[in-house]
Amino acid sequence: MINYDVIIVGAGPAGIGVASLLSQSDLNHLILDKSEIGNSFLDWPKNMEMITPSFPSNAFGQMDLNSIFESTSPAFAFNKEHLTGDEYAIYLSGVADYRELNVERNNEVKSVSEEENGWAVETQKGTYSCKYLIWAAGEFQNPKIENISGKEHCIHSSLIKSPDELKEDNFVVIGGYESGIQMAFDLVQNNKKVTVINPEIIDDMETSDPSRVLSPYTYTKYDTLKSSELYTEIIGEAETVSKTENGYKVQLKNDTSLETESKPICATGFSLVKKPIEHLITNREDGFPKLDEKTDELFEKKNIYLTGPSVRHDDHIFCFIYKFRQRFGVIVEDILLKEEYKKENVSVLVDGWKRNGMYLSDLSCCGEECVC
Repeated sequence: MINYDVIIVGAGPAGIGVASLLSQSDLNHLILDKSEIGNSFLDWPKNMEMITPSFPSNAFGQMDLNSIFESTSPAFAFNKEHLTGDEYAIYLSGVADYRELNVERNNEVKSVSEEENGWAVETQKGTYSCKYLIWAAGEFQNPKIENISGKEHCIHSSLIKSPDELKEDNFVVIGGYESGIQMAFDLVQNNKKVTVINPEIIDDMETSDPSRVLSPYTYTKYDTLKSSELYTEIIGEAETVSKTENGYKVQLKNDTSLETESKPICATGFSLVKKPIEHLITNREDGFPKLDEKTDELFEKKNIYLTGPSVRHDDHIFCFIYKFRQRFGVIVEDILLKEEYKKENVSVLVDGWKRNGMYLSDLSCCGEECVC
């Protein structure tokens, strides 16, 4: 069994980001990924772009919103604001090379078990042990279709890599958040008729939190959609999907229904890849893992942490890179202090992480709204 101080599962922005902070210490680490660095981004539809804009503002004390380590900027690397998935995966690989991170590709984690002094991580290539385990497996590899009877007749939006190659002329999209509007926009651009079903008014702007409403980037596309004769919007919840002689029928909870010749497209989000650690997780009422607010350790567990878009604290949602990167430093600080690094040395690191938006311990500021 090979021993490490820290094992990180997942080589996406969360895993590469938190490992980059760890690399500022002399703790030995290993990043395990079942595929490649940034694999989820490599699986994105080819015309899909990041909705959060990148800008090389590092020199003025504001790190690029999509950066995961200081002195790096996706915008600078590609000279554009909205990177494709392929481009962002290249950026992540660049950060891994820059920080000389220890990444083991194509090695899937099968199980995790608690040991007397840490964790045993069983993979397809053998078993590893560590004092500290950071779960950064993300969500994109686990598309979610819930509360719809007949979901086998649907297709998740993430599985449609080239919307412009779809042959049918009439589509139903279930879900009107970012990926749903993006899918509808792409289809209408290719002269397809699209009906979007969403439980609430899509352009309701009661909050400025982009975790709850459309980002400005997507809203611009939504504005274009609303003016198209090919676009229809229905407020309601899909309850059942059934196969018909000529296609598919979507039944809503309000007893209305609609027919479509193609499989309904579910833009219904993702959930944490958690099977190997599921037995260690206590869920909140909303189904997300319950965490220690101070350290992001799993509830009532020690030295096993969660990082990435599934992090939740109270009503605070850390689903974007510029949000969840703010908890990287909280995790690494906890590990360094447990390893009895000098507090003054850790404080120097923490001060740097704070300046670069990678350390947020006071969650009271997260509820602030824009006023104009």
